[in-house]
Amino acid sequence: MKIRTLLFTLVAGFFCFFALPSFAQVTHNEVEMKLEKASVEEKEKADKQRLEAAKDLKKSTSEEAKVAKENAKAAGRIQDDAENAAKQAKEASRLEAKAQRTRSNADKQAKKAAKAKSSK
Repeated sequence: MKIRTLLFTLVAGFFCFFALPSFAQVTHNEVEMKLEKASVEEKEKADKQRLEAAKDLKKSTSEEAKVAKENAKAAGRIQDDAENAAKQAKEASRLEAKAQRTRSNADKQAKKAAKAKSSK
């Protein structure tokens, strides 16, 4: 009877010795699984935030590109207007010089005519 009790105690002790680490691992695994689940959820949230930030950046960049394109068109129109104004000013200057020469020639001819008239 003493051997049976000793054997039973010994078997129960071995069972507890080998069973407790597996229970501890299960508990540890559950904790790890909860932590992993939490980290996965955090990563998902971070990914969603990055995706939203990328969408916002794309939208704002697109809007800025439209504004820049409109500004470039306006600058092109202003430059074309300035070039046209410069051409017109050059043409006006040329015509004014031509008119000045014509007046000068007319004055010379008038003086010659006056001399010829007075010398007669």
